[in-house]
Amino acid sequence: MPRRRSRFLQNRRERGPDRSGPDPAASIRLAGFVAMVLVVIAVAAGFQGDRFAAAVARWLSALGPLAEPVLFGASWLEIGAGLFVIALIAGMILRQMRR
Repeated sequence: MPRRRSRFLQNRRERGPDRSGPDPAASIRLAGFVAMVLVVIAVAAGFQGDRFAAAVARWLSALGPLAEPVLFGASWLEIGAGLFVIALIAGMILRQMRR
């Protein structure tokens, strides 16, 4: 007499692998990597002190003109972010249309 398999296993085999979301292991690895980078920055800031803060401020001051209002009170950063979101939505629509 053949062994009966559970309905859960049969249904799972028929549906195929579950692709409903991001890989949890990859998300955990990414979070660990980001935490490691933040710790390295904090340790470097602690050892270098004012010199590190001055270097970061100098680097960020180059981005200052991007944040100044240019067109109707919007900065280049805001305009760029808006264009990025529009391009992202258009890309998602085009990808759905190709399927």
